[in-house]
Amino acid sequence: MTNSPSEQYWEQPTFTQASTPPVTGEVLSGAMVPDARRVVVAPPSSEEATLRLIRRLVWPIALVLAIAGGHWVPLLVMAIVVSAILRRRVWELASRRLAMYSAPTAGPGADLR
Repeated sequence: MTNSPSEQYWEQPTFTQASTPPVTGEVLSGAMVPDARRVVVAPPSSEEATLRLIRRLVWPIALVLAIAGGHWVPLLVMAIVVSAILRRRVWELASRRLAMYSAPTAGPGADLR
């Protein structure tokens, strides 16, 4: 590799001069945006909340039992399977709950359901 004077080099820009002026003016939040509406969604059902809790506890319980019992492979495989089944069921319940409240009742797109 040669360092000839004809090669172009990148130089660090100076940070003392402002390249663009700072942004000024009013900042709009989501509540102030025109035509924005808040979608009210029902809270999770008791089944969904219970399954979420069980799903959170699957791995800690499996790891404690694997350390205490010494049976690593069956417990970890069981934890993977149970966690996948619970994740799918919780996702299904949450998507049903969100789908019931996300359909527009008036305006464009209301007749697409």
